[in-house]
Amino acid sequence: MSENSQTPQSYDETYRSLYEEGMTDGLPVVPPTEERVEEMLRGIDRPRDDVVGRLGNNENPLTVEDLAANAVMAGCVPPYMPVLEAGARALADPESNSIQFSVSTGSWAYQWIVNGPVRQKLNIESGSGAFGPNFHANQTISRALGIAYRNTAKIYPGEKDMGVMGNPGKFYLLAGENEEASPWEPYHVTHGYEEDDSTVTLSGPNGWVQWLPDENSPESVLRGMIKNTPRAMRSRSGEDLNATITHAINPYNAEELERADLSKDQIKRYLVENSDVRTEARPDPLSTSATFEDTDIPNRQISQYGDVNSVKITSIGGPGRVNAIIGMSIGGPVTKKIRFPNNWESLVEEYEFERNWVPTEGFYE
Repeated sequence: MSENSQTPQSYDETYRSLYEEGMTDGLPVVPPTEERVEEMLRGIDRPRDDVVGRLGNNENPLTVEDLAANAVMAGCVPPYMPVLEAGARALADPESNSIQFSVSTGSWAYQWIVNGPVRQKLNIESGSGAFGPNFHANQTISRALGIAYRNTAKIYPGEKDMGVMGNPGKFYLLAGENEEASPWEPYHVTHGYEEDDSTVTLSGPNGWVQWLPDENSPESVLRGMIKNTPRAMRSRSGEDLNATITHAINPYNAEELERADLSKDQIKRYLVENSDVRTEARPDPLSTSATFEDTDIPNRQISQYGDVNSVKITSIGGPGRVNAIIGMSIGGPVTKKIRFPNNWESLVEEYEFERNWVPTEGFYE
């Protein structure tokens, strides 16, 4: 179908058809015409039939062309393709456990953190409201990766996606790290990459909590990180289950912790050593199989944070003292380096990115 010949009625028919085939996330999509997909492919230098990765329990192939078509539907533009390609590789990495948090009854989401120079190039927001609406790159990149997984792995609610409640984070949950305001080394540097590298990191959390320290002090921030972590969020690292919790600390509180000479490693150790919670070891008194008296087995303490490797710390957000706890994630985190085609810088210039850039002409006409 030609873009120029498209009418409102033909758009309605196209969208309705895609929705009825289960190829959308329920929101309106941009029809993936041949012209738009061809334009999207300008953002990547891999052949269109290359397999980026295999997704789902049937290991269905996601090709470069498939990724471009899903990117069009989600509202992306061609310069986003390198980030999307790296994100797709993260989804396909077995270490991400993406199939588990795509289908589990626990309703897990896809959480993305972007690092490196690509953030400024594409205006991926890392400051005020970074995880919220309003920012084109944040929303459309994460949405495209979610739709691509759904369409490739053939995951539908009540069939493969067995999430009891569902999770709004599956629409989009992407932010850049606020590296410029953070006193710590960037997240991707902590995990083995160079500062000039651009990366995207995938986790699969099912919970989100925002909290405010009781006082303006490093001690209050540390206590708040533990106190505001729900008991349902437990973390530990290991081959059988890698369950992690990510603390997104706003730059103001991060500066407070840094002025107290607290590194990320020291903060992680504090959480592990001071997060013991009471747990009941007694049998359920309502159970007919209970045979012990109340005094036979005492309460015991267990650590909510199993070890330092299960704690992830990043600095995200703008002015203010509100922080976020995201977890627990039963996959990853997996970080992938973003690879750029030779023409990428000129493509970015062609699309004239400015702060809060949104498409107004050209690609979507």
